[in-house]
Amino acid sequence: MGFIKSALIGAAVYAAVQYITKRDVLTGRSILDDILERAPEYIEKAKIYAKEVEIKMEAPTPEEPIIPASY
Repeated sequence: MGFIKSALIGAAVYAAVQYITKRDVLTGRSILDDILERAPEYIEKAKIYAKEVEIKMEAPTPEEPIIPASY
């Protein structure tokens, strides 16, 4: 069972790599070329998002009053 599972995963990875690196007939570019070209833009968006999350995490949360157990 493990061998068949590994073979299927390997075939899926091979097909994905072939699809991503396949050149378009009209433009001569692949999906990988487009991703690599837009990488700086994606990195900047990720940095902005990370900064927003950091700011949200640092914001003080309102504390609820502690109610004694004898109440």
